[in-house]
Amino acid sequence: MMNEKKNYTPEETERIHKIMLSTGNVNKPYVVRDIVFVAERLETDIFDTEGDPNSLLADIAFLLKAQAYEYGATAVINCHFEHEHVNKNGKDAFEIFAYGTVVQFTQSTIGG
Repeated sequence: MMNEKKNYTPEETERIHKIMLSTGNVNKPYVVRDIVFVAERLETDIFDTEGDPNSLLADIAFLLKAQAYEYGATAVINCHFEHEHVNKNGKDAFEIFAYGTVVQFTQSTIGG
């Protein structure tokens, strides 16, 4: 089942784009909110030298960030991405499955 894309307002979309994604941990205090999963199928050859993988994979990054936005969180950390090349009905496709830990950064006080 593929994730359905919601219609966000321009303000919501801007806030979603500001959410941080990281494939590792971060050196900031945070509270774990949940684990999120997203999937996407691209009917394209992602390895075509004419294409830009960053723009092709922007949707999967947006979906992860949108999940964090729904929690009111600030980041998705320890993200993992898995992919598979498939041929369905004679069409080449690239399936991506991604997941990560949704976190809310917390304020810390020093010497308090």
